[in-house]
Amino acid sequence: MLLRNVEIKHFCARLEECPNRPLPEIALSGRSNVGKSSLVNLLTGRKKLAYTSKEPGKTQVLTYYEVDESWYLVDMPGYGYAKVGAHERRRWANLARQYFHGRAQLAAVAQLLDIRVGATPDDKARLRALVGLGRPLCLVWTKADKIAPTKRDRTVGEHLARLDVSLPEDTAVVITSSLGRFGHDQLVAWMRDVLATREPSEPS
Repeated sequence: MLLRNVEIKHFCARLEECPNRPLPEIALSGRSNVGKSSLVNLLTGRKKLAYTSKEPGKTQVLTYYEVDESWYLVDMPGYGYAKVGAHERRRWANLARQYFHGRAQLAAVAQLLDIRVGATPDDKARLRALVGLGRPLCLVWTKADKIAPTKRDRTVGEHLARLDVSLPEDTAVVITSSLGRFGHDQLVAWMRDVLATREPSEPS
């Protein structure tokens, strides 16, 4: 299961630049170099739709991907990257905060976490902010090809036990790998479920 008919539509450095169309949006959140752009390529089956780099901090704006002309997948700037200036880190943080609290179109958030290291303090801070939004949430554990298949579920369970964040009971959990090319079916299914159950009173 892949996302078909996907096109890059907008690069938004400010909230005011985001599209006015009332299409629902599912955001990809995570620290720098956690694999957001690689996940976009995995979900779409297109190796170069999103630019990827081993150097963190390449995604510096809200990147809007239009899916089936009916909703947007939004790749957000990462956080926790120490090699950019403090001003730039504050700008990215402010953009994320404004986006989360100012976009009525935001339908859900997929929060990416590196399965090798678990949730960092920055990840936990972002998760607490996301829980407060009351939107559907999915924890996407990336780079799972680095962990033996027999240890993946146990590793995620150990990370969740140390999370120290009160997650909603309906929080989804998906284990993925862009190199191993797995987990995309489950994540796409979650996205489609979120969009199918979105309240009629919300933007659609």
